[in-house]
Amino acid sequence: MNLQRDESCSAQGLLVVCALAIEFCVSANLLTWAGVPYMTDGGALPLKIHPGTYVLFAAFLVHCARQGRPSGFFWTVVGQDRWLAVYLIAILTCLCYALLTTGTGNLIVLIDTFLPAGLTAAVLQNASRRELDALRRLLQWGVMLNAILALGEAAAHASLVPLYLNSTEYQAPVEEFRPTALYDHPLTGGVMTMIGLALPPRHVVLRGLYTCVLLGAMLAFGGRVAAAAVAMSWVFLVCFDLGRRVLRRDRRAAHLCVSYLGGVLIGTGCLAAALCAGLGSRLTRHLYWDPSAQVRLAQWNLISELTPSQLVFGTARKDLIALLDPLWLNYGVEVIENFWLLMFASLGAAGFLIFLAGFSSLLCWCWSRTTLHGRVLLVAVILVASTSNSLGRKSTLLVGLVAAISCLSVERTSIWPALRNEARGRLAPGALVGAS
Repeated sequence: MNLQRDESCSAQGLLVVCALAIEFCVSANLLTWAGVPYMTDGGALPLKIHPGTYVLFAAFLVHCARQGRPSGFFWTVVGQDRWLAVYLIAILTCLCYALLTTGTGNLIVLIDTFLPAGLTAAVLQNASRRELDALRRLLQWGVMLNAILALGEAAAHASLVPLYLNSTEYQAPVEEFRPTALYDHPLTGGVMTMIGLALPPRHVVLRGLYTCVLLGAMLAFGGRVAAAAVAMSWVFLVCFDLGRRVLRRDRRAAHLCVSYLGGVLIGTGCLAAALCAGLGSRLTRHLYWDPSAQVRLAQWNLISELTPSQLVFGTARKDLIALLDPLWLNYGVEVIENFWLLMFASLGAAGFLIFLAGFSSLLCWCWSRTTLHGRVLLVAVILVASTSNSLGRKSTLLVGLVAAISCLSVERTSIWPALRNEARGRLAPGALVGAS
């Protein structure tokens, strides 16, 4: 990482901030409500791309133009990091591959979900401290605003922006109602709220208020896996912090342990009060292995429905939609809710290997540039996204994750090497000589 950053705000940095603001405020439901065929069938290709994606493309072009080498601007931009270069090349290769094998039907997810994440990473890899601070505040305000809207929708049992399935407005039963706020789906809202929890304000009072509102929104969105991931991430970070202090023989470890236990008791009380008030009632009703969870296993029978050609070279979008009929009749599967499975069916084994290499490179890029909290967030988000179709369709989730990881990249922390170094430091020869 380049530690000598320009502290001024660049044009591309401001464009990224504007793009993230658009991503937060303009959802697929809002575009459909406004009459834009963003998620519906028909319409021109430019209308199928999110407005925030256009701004990110503009930010990337401005970033390339500022490199001063127009003939090799792409290599100038991505050559600073091999992982990022592999990711962008892999996504562009998948675009060309899908166009040649299955037509244009499977291109839009790569264009509107995965490519913008790489462009965001390329622009932010040398962002200044001021730009990252502005981006962090934007993420905080965006997540907080959506959390407040979600709590209001949960209390009123009414959506601020109508929820659409294709072009038809969908009205969920009252007992199954979940808010969406300015997101496109409750599960997206749960994951984005989880990302926001990793970026709390620095002021103690504001941090407490911010965390309480976001945790309330997590209950309202009703994502079981997201809620479990937040709990497990917190337990891991607490255990790591206490373990590190014990290895250092920090006398404050006992006091912190008492503080954490007090926080658990207070949090448990607040959680019980929220559940008694009806917040997260859907989450408690489905806190078991229900038919929805069973469908997530049954959907893997899609592979047995593919022809040998489709297994190798991919499935056209219209053919993939047609395959849902036998899945519905035989297994009750209405939609594919796993982005790994959907990308495999869309690209085939040959194209999926390229996609897997590229996506793994993006994860390695994120891992190498962030802190311990960022790495825990990265693992949690990928695990939660793997239980839904959050990344197998047009979504702003991956862009939000890359932006959050970049905001947590000021300090780099290694997990297990830190523990090993501290343990070795206690037994180092120099320490023994000094003790004598």
